[in-house]
Amino acid sequence: MALRLARAALAAGLLGIVGGAPGPLTWPGALARACAEEDWRTEFDALCGQTQDAMALSGDELRALLARCDRLAPRLRLLDESSRKIYGRRLQQCRELFDYVLKARPGGG
Repeated sequence: MALRLARAALAAGLLGIVGGAPGPLTWPGALARACAEEDWRTEFDALCGQTQDAMALSGDELRALLARCDRLAPRLRLLDESSRKIYGRRLQQCRELFDYVLKARPGGG
């Protein structure tokens, strides 16, 4: 029980929701960062989750996915270096697959 209270107090202090000067993470700032991370990650998962169905998608759907990839890429550049490299490369690969499928179709997309 005491350990649980100590953890809760530590977490409250780190988030700046207990009296005193706010620390490096304030509650609204931490919440905004968490929501922003969830936002890009949800979009990333939705985009790259479509790669397995790329051959079945219409040309318009593929063009829409390419546009969404292009809109997401700048947001990934704001991540820390490791995450930026990992997710940026994965997004690039997903985009390249969509582009390849579109251009490989009769009419060349």
